[in-house]
Amino acid sequence: MLSIITGMITGILSGLLGIGGGAILVAIAISILNVSQHIAQGAALAAIVPTAIVGVIKHHQNGLVNYKVGIYLIIGGCFGSFFGAHGANMLDEAMLRQVFSMFFGIIGIQLLVSSLK
Repeated sequence: MLSIITGMITGILSGLLGIGGGAILVAIAISILNVSQHIAQGAALAAIVPTAIVGVIKHHQNGLVNYKVGIYLIIGGCFGSFFGAHGANMLDEAMLRQVFSMFFGIIGIQLLVSSLK
């Protein structure tokens, strides 16, 4: 039941913010569902596919999808995901968690600074 609630919260935030929800899923899976960083990241990637499809359908209905840009993002994202997943599997649990945390810390600071301008 907790996993379904986590998915619902992630889906709401994903659709609202356009963030994909992976970061939220990973953080919740690690801290509340007690799974490893590697498992959380793999599960988040699997969960994002249908979540993203539903979000795209809704945004398409409102005329808010640029498919030309989207195709290029898909191509780059597929290549990047392949190499990123390979890299993640080469790191141990502690290092992967540190990389994940540092990345989102930097993103959070950047978003905060840009929103104050």
